[in-house]
Amino acid sequence: MIADLLREEEGAGTEARVVSSYELLHELRADDRERVLDQLNCRTTADIERNVMLRRRAEARLASYERRSGRDRRTGRDRRSSRRDASVAPGERRFGRDRRSGIDRRRTQPTA
Repeated sequence: MIADLLREEEGAGTEARVVSSYELLHELRADDRERVLDQLNCRTTADIERNVMLRRRAEARLASYERRSGRDRRTGRDRRSSRRDASVAPGERRFGRDRRSGIDRRRTQPTA
């Protein structure tokens, strides 16, 4: 998201991408790696303020997106409702030592 904001802010000639620490240390060219690490280690107050501003803009943009809620297209059920409540029959829920699966579930327990 921040990379997208940087591209929008600085124009089409700006290269901004997210890289992992492994990519930074092992896959980037040495001069690019040195430039990035220098910028990370020697940040000015203006750099820090710009970073905070970019984060806030990214958070605001993410908050404006429609969240996946409401009705599911395939099932028609509300996405926020608990699925297990609908799929587990009452009395089928087991807790503690009584919890079984597979062959153990099909066996009947001796009544004492």
